[in-house]
Amino acid sequence: LLLLVLCCPTPLTAVAVTGPGLVTVEHGSSLEVSCSYRPRYKLNSKYWCRKNFLFCLSYIIQTDGTEVTVTRDRVSIRDNHTANSFTVTLSSVTPEDAGHYACGVKRKLRRNPGHSIKVM
Repeated sequence: LLLLVLCCPTPLTAVAVTGPGLVTVEHGSSLEVSCSYRPRYKLNSKYWCRKNFLFCLSYIIQTDGTEVTVTRDRVSIRDNHTANSFTVTLSSVTPEDAGHYACGVKRKLRRNPGHSIKVM
């Protein structure tokens, strides 16, 4: 797994979620992406979605706000409240998995902040 981060990480005090900007993964291997969040969002649901350049087109997987690992098909997500981060794993990556994604936190009555990631 080769992980490339573009530019400079933004301090957690400025944004709700941070993570890598670009992830490169080989066909057939597993993709693992970790995203960090501000401590105030510890109990919020975390998500991984496929997106166009601006919006999530579909939410692929999300937590329920606990640290229980959620698995759906080839994708799993696990939150770590102590580290204020969550990890998304996609197994058996195919060329069709390349594209734009976002990791983020769900908030009630407000926009869900997300961090954009390009998977190649």
